[in-house]
Amino acid sequence: MSGGALLQLRDVWRRFAVRRGLWAERALLTAVAGVDMSLRAGESLGLVGESGCGKSTLGRMACGLLSPSEGQVLFDGRPLPPAGPGSTAAGRVQMVFQDPFSSLNPRWRVGTSVEEPLCRDKSLSKAERTARVADMFSRVGLAGLERRYPHEFSGGQRQRIAVARALITRPDVIICDEPVSALDASVQAQVLNLLRDVQEDFGPAYLFISHDLSVVSFMCPRVAVMYLGRLVEEGPRERLLRSPAHPYTQALVAAMPSADGLSLNAAPAGGELPSPLALPPGCTFHPRCARATDACRNEAPNWRTLEDGWRVRCHHPSV
Repeated sequence: MSGGALLQLRDVWRRFAVRRGLWAERALLTAVAGVDMSLRAGESLGLVGESGCGKSTLGRMACGLLSPSEGQVLFDGRPLPPAGPGSTAAGRVQMVFQDPFSSLNPRWRVGTSVEEPLCRDKSLSKAERTARVADMFSRVGLAGLERRYPHEFSGGQRQRIAVARALITRPDVIICDEPVSALDASVQAQVLNLLRDVQEDFGPAYLFISHDLSVVSFMCPRVAVMYLGRLVEEGPRERLLRSPAHPYTQALVAAMPSADGLSLNAAPAGGELPSPLALPPGCTFHPRCARATDACRNEAPNWRTLEDGWRVRCHHPSV
């Protein structure tokens, strides 16, 4: 899975110390558990799963905003340093967040926010930076609006500004963390089409994170499914939509608005998502799985390769 990869995650874990109550002792919450993932130059990989499954934590580790508790994140074959102005990967890995308003300084004009990442490049003059910002605003459909403030834009326009800011350094990788979940359907389509145009024009690789499988399937030829901090299935979009092997993937497909006819064995998941502070033994999905056996309740499944590029972590996959 890692041959020729630009971004690699190797057995990555992330744990947080949390309190269950005011006077309670600290407990360890495992947000990401032993994830292996790779992203090649110019490709789009979707990461899908329910809210709280660890997707955003994984995305923040993939761009250096969080360091893994265990494991390695490699960019271009080298360990990814923490994000910051002095980072050797600064500008090459960028992130688009769910809420663009919180990622833009409300006291700065939006042109200043978009220009700010360029200020690390001492070879660019002020005039060159200004020209590049103007060109970027034109490309995202906001030509001439650089001197406005964030509150003067709609949610969809602010997300376009966030895309412009992520793209301004011409990065190799863009992590998109739920970039359209706060937008209505028509604006979602505009932003998604913009992201596709950006990839066609500039060629960045995308790690596209969402709880919505239909959005991920629109953007990404390859999809990874995450449940309670673990990847449970990964493969080509067509395979996962038409014949999902893991029962959790089947549940996601069943929940898609356009799921009719895509899968004959899709069925909604039962029960509620367990707490990551008290993970079930064995396969973590077994309390919600109609096919669970004693093996599922007692033993965590290993990866099983179904075809080249398609793998599943399940004792009883549908194949």
